[in-house]
Amino acid sequence: MRSTDRTHLLSLVAVCTMLCSHAAPGQAPSSAPFFGLIAPDTVQLVAPGFISTGLGERDGCFTADGKEFYYSVWTGPYGAIVATKLGPSGWSTPEVVPFSGRYSDVEAFVAPNGKRLYFASNRPITGDGPPKDYDIWYVERRGNGWGDPVNVGSPVNTAKNEFYASATRRGDLYVTAEIDGTLGGEDIFKFERLEKGFGAAVNLGPGVNSTKGEFNAFVDPDERFILFSSFGRADQIGGGDIYISERLADGSWGAARILGPEINSKSLDYCPWVSPDGSFLLFSSRRPAQGSYWSSTKTLDDIRRTRNEAGNGQEDIYFVPATALRLSDVNRR
Repeated sequence: MRSTDRTHLLSLVAVCTMLCSHAAPGQAPSSAPFFGLIAPDTVQLVAPGFISTGLGERDGCFTADGKEFYYSVWTGPYGAIVATKLGPSGWSTPEVVPFSGRYSDVEAFVAPNGKRLYFASNRPITGDGPPKDYDIWYVERRGNGWGDPVNVGSPVNTAKNEFYASATRRGDLYVTAEIDGTLGGEDIFKFERLEKGFGAAVNLGPGVNSTKGEFNAFVDPDERFILFSSFGRADQIGGGDIYISERLADGSWGAARILGPEINSKSLDYCPWVSPDGSFLLFSSRRPAQGSYWSSTKTLDDIRRTRNEAGNGQEDIYFVPATALRLSDVNRR
């Protein structure tokens, strides 16, 4: 094994070890689809102690029936895709999925028809060897599980990074990419699903993309609206905020507007996902539960315990009512 392979594998082992160290998770969520989430009045953690813990959790999404939940655990430069499923005895203990855990895998997205799960990975095309740039991959549903990973291929994947695939109902992909000629460092592109593979990249234009860079977009399955994050815009609230653009009658994307402080914080907010019934929004955030100081003096044990809890400034997964998107009447369900 090459030294780079060994280092990478040890890092992924660390991800799995950290997950296992939390193998006695907090109380499992309600034994109901979608964790029984009821959209709160304010932003709330998703299943604290069970999903949202002291690890870096991000990229949350459910299957359409709400009985499977996928997310990423991120530690330093490496990630792994984790899942929990609803069975007769409730939600299973979260575990790394069989197709992840060696290379860095993030940003799982289950297609609306449930037949494919897309994700981003730096695994080599051959399936063995040192990691490469991030590509979009997918696995296809086989019974109650998933098949072997397949690289989406060109023109979606290039020699540069591609991230955060989001699929429409007809199978088109929206992807974060560093394709030459972007308006910013990263832009959001659409790839039309063809009989075989995908069509050429289409930049979403200035309604969505800017010179500042855009990333991690969720597109409504019927393409009524798109959610994405962006850094450095004049109206920014924090270190990366979530924006929304609605589809206009002529098929173009309207001018993006920033979502309010009920969603965005002074920290990085990203990885949006809207439930199939349009009732709630999931997103990831690095917002700390504490402010810049504690309200009382802490011991070292207190600090260690806080470090292993959600809200420690690493990624956590939150939810909020989808009414916070403030969709126009024509695009509201």
